[in-house]
Amino acid sequence: MKIPVLSYHSINDDNSPLSLKINFFENQLKYLKKKGFKTINFDETDKKENKTIIITFDDGYKDILYNALPILKKYNFKATSFLVTNFIGDYNYWDKKKVDYNKKELMNETDINEWLSNGMSIGSHSHYHSDLTTISESNLINELDFSKKILEDKFNNKNNIFCYPYGKVNEQVYTYVKKIYDKALTTNRSRYNTFIHDSHLIPRIDMGKNFSNIKMFLKLNTFYEDIKYKKNEL
Repeated sequence: MKIPVLSYHSINDDNSPLSLKINFFENQLKYLKKKGFKTINFDETDKKENKTIIITFDDGYKDILYNALPILKKYNFKATSFLVTNFIGDYNYWDKKKVDYNKKELMNETDINEWLSNGMSIGSHSHYHSDLTTISESNLINELDFSKKILEDKFNNKNNIFCYPYGKVNEQVYTYVKKIYDKALTTNRSRYNTFIHDSHLIPRIDMGKNFSNIKMFLKLNTFYEDIKYKKNEL
């Protein structure tokens, strides 16, 4: 079964490289609805339904609450936001060294509870958004454990899903993530084939640009994304 796992960051008209314009986002969801796609959560991937998708947002930007949530509800879709737990209610400080850095506000606890109360889900994107492949074993465990416990304690998070910061994963990171989380997401490109892909190396489809309907069809219904899959080197 092939499930397109769609990847977004910010939904905003601020011209940030992280942002997809609001009307572009709605156009994509309108297309998905028209073509009969239904959203599922990560604990529902064993459903034998055709045209299922999973919508994800990395980092937990506040604008997804104001700009994406109303559109998601309009088309009866649900989504998962991956949160950087040390920066809840703060800003994306991990991007400061980038040349095109845009300071963007992250959801606070009240925002996250509102996101959840509207039928959306959350998962972990680590505690500090570090490149997990470059830190010590003890720091790695803290990144994973702290994030999981904070989400469980503050928000009763039941999804138990992890998203690798920067998509970076090696054998050590993979091993510890597998011990702590049920599933994990990469930035590797492909539709998620539940029969062949490792559930702790789930590929996704980047949707952060304005695509034509033809391009949307190719990305979601054909091998267009699948042939770009590269097996993670652990």
